[in-house]
Amino acid sequence: MNKLKKIGLTALGTTLVASSAFAGELSVTGDAGYTWSSESVGGNAATTTTGSATNDGVGFNHDVSFSGSGELDNGWTVATGMTIVEDSSLSSSNVKLTMGSMGSIQIGNGTGGTGASFDGVTPYAYEENHDGMKTSTAIDNMGALLGNGGIDYYSPSIDLMGATASFMYNYTPEASAAAVGEGGVSTSHASFASGQALGINLSYAGLSVGAYGAEVSRDSLGAKAATTTGTKSGDAFDGTWFAKYTAGPVSFGYQTGELDRGIAGAAAANTGAKTVAAAAGNFESELMSIAFNVNENLSFSWSELEETYDDQSNVANGTEIADVAMESTSIQFAYTMGSMSIKGYQTDTDNPGWDSNAQSDEVTELAVNFAF
Repeated sequence: MNKLKKIGLTALGTTLVASSAFAGELSVTGDAGYTWSSESVGGNAATTTTGSATNDGVGFNHDVSFSGSGELDNGWTVATGMTIVEDSSLSSSNVKLTMGSMGSIQIGNGTGGTGASFDGVTPYAYEENHDGMKTSTAIDNMGALLGNGGIDYYSPSIDLMGATASFMYNYTPEASAAAVGEGGVSTSHASFASGQALGINLSYAGLSVGAYGAEVSRDSLGAKAATTTGTKSGDAFDGTWFAKYTAGPVSFGYQTGELDRGIAGAAAANTGAKTVAAAAGNFESELMSIAFNVNENLSFSWSELEETYDDQSNVANGTEIADVAMESTSIQFAYTMGSMSIKGYQTDTDNPGWDSNAQSDEVTELAVNFAF
């Protein structure tokens, strides 16, 4: 009798599982290509170092992306995706539920979260300005603390008297930025607690504007002792806004932002290299660019990025240490022929690493890529 019950329950369980399945599809896409890159490090008026060094090399790239999607009985859709890069590592993965007119919810790793939509949005032909730099910039770190293990909500497009509006919201219970395994949750950070972010986009005719803000709280202010000017809040903040305008084949863009990881510390000399993750003080970004489409195959762009570091500390006599600005200019082109593309850029950077004593850096890259 017990065996018959087991057989019956097994059959019932199989029936229930089968009835909950939905039709879907899986697909694989990718790209592959060759790159040539040259980096020239030269003298700078503010340094006593003379001479220059050049690093040249060839390389390759390939990305393979797997995606799947299906539709539920109520019309909602579920999509999943993952990308594997050159060293066979997982670059990103996510699961996204689209709930019709109620928007969508996404959870994943390496997606950049809502901040990825605001980390350099002015027009360009090949890559964002900071992608050609050897320094991790502040504008590229917008929302970086909330890129893994959080919940991202994306609203549907809303019509506002002819304009189109949308917003996105992120909540991350543990802002450790660590990748989450299957069925797992984010590990706790040594000092950061939870975080949240809000982004808004508006567009009308050829004009697009948007704003983004993110805040991550700390577990304790104990590690955030008073500086020479007082006690900082300890919370991290990222904020930016942008405007883009397209008129025919020409696009213009401007973006400004501020990033502060809330790290207190003694005054730092402006001749030392800094990083966004560890530097006390804040970073202010200003980015502008113009892109021109010669035709549907060929485009050019010019962009300029200036990021100013302010340590926000005063020395004993009340004289503030001078700010230091890292400036980068990038000229790019892109030409496509069906599934083949030829792209390139030359990016020049002064004061890399927000170090006024650093040598200038010039990076040139040419890439031939094939999509499949």
